[in-house]
Amino acid sequence: MDSLGVDGLLKFLSFFMFCISFSSSLNPDGLSLLALKAAIVEDPTQALISWADSDSTPCRWTGIICDHTHQRVTSISLSSKNLTGYIPSEIGALSFLMFLDLSQNSFSGPLPHHVATLQNLVHLDISSNKFNGSLPESLSNLTHLTGTLNLSYNAFSGEIPPSFGQFPVMVSLDLRHNNLTGKIPLVGSLLNQGPTAFSGNPYLCGFPLSTPCTEPEAQNPRFLNNPQKPEKDGVSSNGIVENRKVNGGAVTVSVISGVSFVVGIVFVSVWVMKKKWRMEGSKMGKENLSTEVMGMGSGEDQQKGKFVVMDEGFSLELEDLLRASAYVVGKSRSGIVYKVVVGGGGKRVGSGSVGCGGPVVVAVRRLSEGDATLRFKEFEAEVEAIGKVKHPNIVRLRAYYYAINEKLLIF
Repeated sequence: MDSLGVDGLLKFLSFFMFCISFSSSLNPDGLSLLALKAAIVEDPTQALISWADSDSTPCRWTGIICDHTHQRVTSISLSSKNLTGYIPSEIGALSFLMFLDLSQNSFSGPLPHHVATLQNLVHLDISSNKFNGSLPESLSNLTHLTGTLNLSYNAFSGEIPPSFGQFPVMVSLDLRHNNLTGKIPLVGSLLNQGPTAFSGNPYLCGFPLSTPCTEPEAQNPRFLNNPQKPEKDGVSSNGIVENRKVNGGAVTVSVISGVSFVVGIVFVSVWVMKKKWRMEGSKMGKENLSTEVMGMGSGEDQQKGKFVVMDEGFSLELEDLLRASAYVVGKSRSGIVYKVVVGGGGKRVGSGSVGCGGPVVVAVRRLSEGDATLRFKEFEAEVEAIGKVKHPNIVRLRAYYYAINEKLLIF
């Protein structure tokens, strides 16, 4: 009986171990993806219905691509699947992952620092979600990131880590429309980013944005030298009235300051009146100009401005231009020159073309802001004249963009 009992126990243990090995046949990458699936609380389109633990690998799952040699996950593409959830820490175990796109969903919560352990990651796009918290400084550890880092249209807050300047200059950085604050760090590749990479963050300031950084009130010497609540005039902290002598020099300074203030007001008033008279005197001669500027649209249309292509062989959409990677190549009092790389599409540039999927490289000069309403005719005439110049040693003007607060020349 004892021998039969031992044999039965051994058979039971063998069967139990077989069941365990069968149920855990899914490789480690598949288990990490199942953790991601478990973190998704809403999947209305059942995009992840094919993600089953009965498979040996996740290579046939929706949105997943594996390498053929090791059967390891190299790409996760789940854009626009209406998914709601968060990114679990297990995603950091996907050591072969090169492409991660979770854009256009409803993922929320902070971006886990485990993403920074994906050392082979080339492309990261989590735009148009509900991520919040600060930007992880550890993202700069993604040393192979050479494509896209798109964190736009989320709710990230705080300052931009200076470590983001360690990304290669070819990385397309997009931090638009978040709640980022403070001064943009002027370090590394951040110096080469155009203003579009940071737009939509009302509390960001500094180059390349047109919003200057102001000294915080806490750093004002007036507050540093008088940290305590001031006492009332003539009354000490113990309630005893003090007899204060009036200094004659202080009175003189006060009088001079008052006179200077009045004189300043007079000069400003005269300047404003002269400008008003000059504008009214030239109003009749600028009726056509006003009509043309107003014809560009009102409200939202007016803000969009006017994009004119002058080179017949040049094909480029304004939206693609504004979204493209921009690198600063020169600055002067008259404006800033950017090298803009627009990816893909096989767009023609002049008589040549780039191959299908190849980038289009143009130079964009952003002119300094001026009185756009009064100078539009002059601007248009000069641009049209420049566009007609054709010489082998002169770069051809291909297009220009005009708006109330923005003027661009595209070469």
